[in-house]
Amino acid sequence: MVANNQKNPIISVITINYDRLEDLRKTFHSVISQSYSYIEYIIIDGGSQDGSLSFLQENDNQISFWVSEPDDGIFDAMNKGAAAATGDWIIFMNAGDIFYSHNTLSEVAPHLGDYTDVVYGATELVTINQSNQEVRLYPPQELSNIWREIPATHQSVLIRREVQTDFLFDTSFTWCADHDLLIRLYAQGYRFKKVQTIISRFDTSGGKQRDSAIYNRERWRLSRHGSNPVKRHSYYMYEYFKFLFLKHVVVKVRNALPNEWVLALRRYRGVC
Repeated sequence: MVANNQKNPIISVITINYDRLEDLRKTFHSVISQSYSYIEYIIIDGGSQDGSLSFLQENDNQISFWVSEPDDGIFDAMNKGAAAATGDWIIFMNAGDIFYSHNTLSEVAPHLGDYTDVVYGATELVTINQSNQEVRLYPPQELSNIWREIPATHQSVLIRREVQTDFLFDTSFTWCADHDLLIRLYAQGYRFKKVQTIISRFDTSGGKQRDSAIYNRERWRLSRHGSNPVKRHSYYMYEYFKFLFLKHVVVKVRNALPNEWVLALRRYRGVC
């Protein structure tokens, strides 16, 4: 790890992996190709059997710390990575995630000042299906709506290390522990800074498929923090209705349309 100085904070980049060797390769090369020199790179592997261990051994000289052993899920592994970090700031780029450009951390580093605890930016979301690739931008969200939507995906959030290690991920969550962490930090008065920089590129079509019912229950659980009860209930009544009914209607309509119409609509919306 490169020694710190006042102008260049050390950024601990943490990657979680389990049996996703090709995704691990992609993330690894994105991290080591960053133009920013002050990086500590940590990889927490869950005891993969797909060749990931050999990859880590072969690239040991380019990784600050790595371990390959069983864990209790992704958020437990992320907590383990945070505990191993020694840098000034932490960002999680799990297997399959990549930085938006080679200069991303160089662009973000000037925002990591003494009077900020959380820096968050935009994410490019990519969905690949059989017919095309959809790309859309998830911009940094307003904190006033943190009770219902995450300000940024965790791939685009940097948290001061001592804050991250004091407020670990709640492993009782299956999907929303990253959102829960940001809500807790916001409620405790930690200082957030929103930047318009696109920090990461996240492939939404890869990895474990999200269970919508569990996800919506967890979002409902999160919304109890700081939201107006009337706004909370009206918002989630609509979300529940959309989940139960509108989803099926939209799918049926989409399936009934000719493929060229669907593609034309997507182009009009700017997603392909």
